[in-house]
Amino acid sequence: MRSTHSATRAERRRPRERGRYEPTAVYHLAARLKASGVDLDRATGPWQVRERRIPLPGVGLHAMSVVTNESATFLVDTREHAVDVAGLLNWCGVHELEPVPELTSPTI
Repeated sequence: MRSTHSATRAERRRPRERGRYEPTAVYHLAARLKASGVDLDRATGPWQVRERRIPLPGVGLHAMSVVTNESATFLVDTREHAVDVAGLLNWCGVHELEPVPELTSPTI
């Protein structure tokens, strides 16, 4: 039986893998707005949900949900989250995104 204490130390020794960014604060904010009666699906503005086909080896084509305003596009993990993010951006009146340098993809 492993103790929680030793597992925590082992996790600290493990090299940190760069995980994908997940905007949980945005998802929670959208959920709170929807729970309070805001219909994010009907918010009008430049942000739209689209599907992008991505070829996966051995699987064929797979579709990923994206949010776009035609000048910026980003992937979202589920279609429901994509609808929420697009609706939230439109509801807030956000027309353009200005990326934060620390959150841009690393150069390979």
